[in-house]
Amino acid sequence: MSWKLYEDDCFNVFPEIEDESVDMILCDLPYGTTACKWDTILPLEDLWLEYKRLIKPHGAIVLTASQPFTTTLIHSNIEMFRYNVVWDKIRKTRHLLAKKMPLKRHEDICIFSKEPPTYNPQMIKGTPHVRGPWGTEKEKGHGYGIVENRQYISDEYYPDDIIKFRQVLTAAHPTQKPVALFEYLIKTYTNENDLVLDNCAGSGTTGVACENLNRNCILIEKEHDYCDIIRERMATAETLQVEQRKQQTLMDFVGKGR
Repeated sequence: MSWKLYEDDCFNVFPEIEDESVDMILCDLPYGTTACKWDTILPLEDLWLEYKRLIKPHGAIVLTASQPFTTTLIHSNIEMFRYNVVWDKIRKTRHLLAKKMPLKRHEDICIFSKEPPTYNPQMIKGTPHVRGPWGTEKEKGHGYGIVENRQYISDEYYPDDIIKFRQVLTAAHPTQKPVALFEYLIKTYTNENDLVLDNCAGSGTTGVACENLNRNCILIEKEHDYCDIIRERMATAETLQVEQRKQQTLMDFVGKGR
């Protein structure tokens, strides 16, 4: 798969990207909730003009957020807003304020699109259950004709709007997201060989996830030090992918010889 890194401000790079050429925009935008220099909210009106131009009709724009930025983000483009997913980080934060407000263990993931987006639900394994014509009594095993109405038994469940991925504890970037979380989102809203854009790439988690899943990506990051980290992480991810392909080829060869 191919990837390209731009070391620049995203608004300088956007004009180089063709209209409706991007299958998914996955970005951890600055929330504006800290005093850090990098944590400044981008001009959302200008950002949406570019996002709308770049994204394909059925492409998903997936943006992480946290209150109060979540509300600001949704209302900045209520027309394209689809729904919200809660990321349960498992690890709690805000302990110093525990006597004044609840501990915090989640962030938001906001889904936007022009048309209904590509959606590949990542099924969850669970206890096998009977699937058949839906109805409260029939699902409980009550009523008439239950045995005849049973279709098959499945151990898979559709995902809901709360997803659990442990927060990164040792990270190259203060707001670095887990690779597993971004892999989940990329698998859900794209297909293999699709193009993913991250215009605030940080330490490159989107790029690593794309490399692992055979997606192409465009990464934009203006901080030089983080660009160096991105290059290192992508080189490592590419090496691992090459090794995995070699192992898979060997296993396939051995399997055919049996």
